[in-house]
Amino acid sequence: MTLAGFHRAALAVLGLLVVTGCQPVQNFNGTVVDPPRELALKGTNWDGEPFDLSSQQGKVSVVFFGYTFCPDICPFALADMKTIYRELGDQAEDVSIVFVSVDPHRDSLEKLSRYVPNFDRRFYGLRLEFGELETVQEDFEVTVQYSQPKDGPGSDSFYYVDHTGTFFVFGRDGKLRLTYPPKTKAETMLPDIRALLS
Repeated sequence: MTLAGFHRAALAVLGLLVVTGCQPVQNFNGTVVDPPRELALKGTNWDGEPFDLSSQQGKVSVVFFGYTFCPDICPFALADMKTIYRELGDQAEDVSIVFVSVDPHRDSLEKLSRYVPNFDRRFYGLRLEFGELETVQEDFEVTVQYSQPKDGPGSDSFYYVDHTGTFFVFGRDGKLRLTYPPKTKAETMLPDIRALLS
């Protein structure tokens, strides 16, 4: 090979490296969903307005499941979402926080309207009927188990609800991009949400 030919070959290899090897690689704290998935979620928001996750395209959406009588994990999760909004500042307008009740028996719209806005009025708090909830649980691979009421079966006394505490994060394209395990803190999610916003 002549010197000129060697230079041409070297430049071709260098060009290939520039195209394929120098793309920015985003390292996420959350578990990457590959390929990204489209998931349907419809319900009634705490203010009585219908909600459809597909209407949130163009924003980053954080979806998680819980119930208003939850003693610890759910209020902590909502508090962390409030921290995320505070840290994002003006960018919070491009992030939807969606709390989905897994306890439609007790979580009426009235109850949700007193609970969710206490954290932030911009948060969505969804109520689904049992049949709708079961479909969403299956699609999101969320498990829900109701304990026996304190005063026995058939009574209207207090009961706990065990449920999957995963956080589901959707990109601006409306597709599920990341998941986080229960109790993930705001500071872990924030860099990923900022990356998805950009």
